[in-house]
Amino acid sequence: MMDNRKKHAMPRRSNLDEATTRYRVYKDAGPPPPSLGSRGSWSELPLDTISVGDLVEVTLEKDEVRSQINAIRSYAGRIARKNAKKFSVRMTTYGIGIWRVK
Repeated sequence: MMDNRKKHAMPRRSNLDEATTRYRVYKDAGPPPPSLGSRGSWSELPLDTISVGDLVEVTLEKDEVRSQINAIRSYAGRIARKNAKKFSVRMTTYGIGIWRVK
């Protein structure tokens, strides 16, 4: 069965010269630079080294607290699962508090 739709040719891009390449190849460029991590990375928090009853307080503005508290809770939960610890993450007067409870 034949398809009756017209086949459309791709329009040529007039702003690209056919001799122009759209990529570059660098020989012996070496390894990529180390990653700096994402902007909201909380890996610098010492959650794996604090003792039961200790508090880590992250000082943030009120609008930042609302946007970052779930990210910090997720990070604390990942550390807790990896190291068999338990944390409580709460809003404080100065930002976000992370208590080690187990």
